[in-house]
Amino acid sequence: MRLILALGGAAVASLAVAFVETRTVVGVAVDANETNVPPWGGVFVGELGILAPVALAVGGGIGVLLLLLQPTPDSGALARLAVIRERGGHDRVKAAAAVPVGIFAVFGWTVAAAHVARVTMSAGKPAESGLAVGAATVGTLVAALMVALACLPLARRLIALGGESIPQLLDPALTGSVALVVVTLLFIVGVLVGDNSGGNGGMLGIFGVLKRTELDLRPVANIGLLALGAFVLQAAFARQLPSAAGDRVSGAVYGGAGGSVALNLLLLALTVRAATTIGEPPEVARGIEKQAPLGKIALAALRTATDHDKDGFSASFAGGDCNDADKGISPGAVDVPGNGIDEDCSGEDTPLTAPPEKKAPVAAVERPKKTYNVILITVDTLRPDLGFMGWRHPTSPNLDKIAEKGTVFENAYSMASYTGKAVGPMLIGRYPSETITEFSHFNSYGDANVFTAERVRDVGARTFAGMCHWYFKPSSGLKQGFEVWDTSAIPAGMGDNDNTVTSVGMGDLALKLLQKPENTLGEDLPTEGGNVGADGQKKPHRFFAWFHFFDPHAQYVPHKDAPDFSSDNTPQRAIYDQEVWFTDKHIGRVLDYVASQPWADETAIVMTADHGEAFYEHGMAMHGREIWNELVHVPLFVYVPGVPPRRVKQKRSHIDVSPTIIDLMGVTIPDDGSLRGHTLLADVFAPKDAELEERDVYVDMPAGPYNGAKRALVFGPTPGMKLTHQGGFNYQLYDLGEDPGEKKDLSSNKEKLKEAIARMNAFRGGLKEIEQKPK
Repeated sequence: MRLILALGGAAVASLAVAFVETRTVVGVAVDANETNVPPWGGVFVGELGILAPVALAVGGGIGVLLLLLQPTPDSGALARLAVIRERGGHDRVKAAAAVPVGIFAVFGWTVAAAHVARVTMSAGKPAESGLAVGAATVGTLVAALMVALACLPLARRLIALGGESIPQLLDPALTGSVALVVVTLLFIVGVLVGDNSGGNGGMLGIFGVLKRTELDLRPVANIGLLALGAFVLQAAFARQLPSAAGDRVSGAVYGGAGGSVALNLLLLALTVRAATTIGEPPEVARGIEKQAPLGKIALAALRTATDHDKDGFSASFAGGDCNDADKGISPGAVDVPGNGIDEDCSGEDTPLTAPPEKKAPVAAVERPKKTYNVILITVDTLRPDLGFMGWRHPTSPNLDKIAEKGTVFENAYSMASYTGKAVGPMLIGRYPSETITEFSHFNSYGDANVFTAERVRDVGARTFAGMCHWYFKPSSGLKQGFEVWDTSAIPAGMGDNDNTVTSVGMGDLALKLLQKPENTLGEDLPTEGGNVGADGQKKPHRFFAWFHFFDPHAQYVPHKDAPDFSSDNTPQRAIYDQEVWFTDKHIGRVLDYVASQPWADETAIVMTADHGEAFYEHGMAMHGREIWNELVHVPLFVYVPGVPPRRVKQKRSHIDVSPTIIDLMGVTIPDDGSLRGHTLLADVFAPKDAELEERDVYVDMPAGPYNGAKRALVFGPTPGMKLTHQGGFNYQLYDLGEDPGEKKDLSSNKEKLKEAIARMNAFRGGLKEIEQKPK
């Protein structure tokens, strides 16, 4: 009977959880000014259905736990504790000492293990780090137990002595409660004094990580609410429950149990209903899977449980699989045009069509027959909100100066919204799903990939790079082709995204590498397109340098010498702008040095960001999970000495960066399809009145541990239409010309959606995707 009541309590609590999460889902859509707001009733009923199995599991778990702890009112662990509290003598002293010592030991173990994990996880490879963390956790647990056992005799003596004057000290409930209060206060102090990197504030400062905006503890809180409901309902009927076999059960208990059964059956019926209806309208499932803290976890679990062919997609719960008995057919599959099979579950097979004819440029592009050094500057997490892109704040005076002399690409896109899937493919020159890597967040790229640095090194150019974040250690595979790969600017103990300031060290490192004569003033020449003077003498060799600045990445740090950008910004956005200004300041030191060198007139500079950053334009902060334009629209300019400045409005992509660099350095662009993009020099050197080519842009973010597969196609005349596909039959369509903020989803227009899906499928059909699955 107590188990049934616990199940009922969790079910009642799930009503409250569903209500709160529905408010969140609908509220986010309203606050973002979206036109397709999910219906309140549809979300609430859907939430009840998908949360029902969770409530059942939590309620069942709490009920079983209570039965184990106290099978009857007169037995079990809780009953034994009550007996010990009533006893005198040695047993009571031992319990009064053991309970607080145990609590302090667990707290100390948690602190120690967290510190060890923080340092270890910043070391590099996840597999090795995971093993190290596991071993360290066990080791610190053993140490904590040994310390606790060593402290027990002293704790017993102190409690025994104190109990002579204060008898309440012999109560284990009291000593345990005091210990919990002390531990809670220490925890709160740690959160307050620590920063969100966990690296400052002393030993307790590790709890400062809980202040991170990206750390969503709401699912834990909601599960706690379900557990509380399960406990409270059975506790409310505790005095009316029979204490021995044969005792009469009251009518109230029968009523409570009957209500519990009825409510759980109703909620499970809603689960069955949700399996077929939660995708209608699409905004319901989409809103839950993006914004419902516990609901999105439950929805993912239900889809996994009902994925019969294990292809990653379910035919139920708006998973979109149209044939759950065939792994080759799912919304994630590539639809082969014209074979009569609808592999991607879009509703029909993509028709076989002839490739569109490329529009010839108005005038032929004439370029100087010379090569250039290339310096690639990338900045992590940098939105195109810079002076040369029209931003209202003076965040980038140094970049602005050189951008004004170069070619600015106003509508440039990254290929993914986080570093691990954006930077590597950009320098390989292939889309992320075509690269040889593994299923990971911090992707490591295999030797079989051919990087830009390898292509230019193989014709004699000098290649060197400087990095300031731990991801860029050699284990990332990004160093391929670089003769010098310097990571000395990585701060000791740096975590994934902590409060470390790196621009000073990164600027110093870039200057150190550029000042070395062997990097910039050697005498070897590229064997292809080499520079030979009019007198036939060799000129200094060409070099390719890459510097990656990191500071705009969260966690954002204010800078005392930076301007105050808070007048029309949110606090977080104002600090972010300061980070951009601070990074630009130190990039400026590098640019000033380059401009002062004798090789400056032969050195091109390419500048871009790996991805952007979100500030709740669509209900989320930071990056890495979605592909809204605030996350994939990036700054990009190419400065070539002596070439007139210009602005290119047509869409361009990071897929074009690799062919542009090798073209600048005189390396022939291969025609074997190994590079997917086009050289941007056709735009840089085009006549002033030339009609530039329109190209579709493809955003390709394969699934990882923290994100589902996301892809987008931006097509048509710039700014274009944008079709996004985010798993299942989950498509969104936006007209970026009329709706640059991506607020009005046009996917309800079936004809437009059908045409857009066919266009995306035709594009994907030309790729050589490599599937990566979790190990």
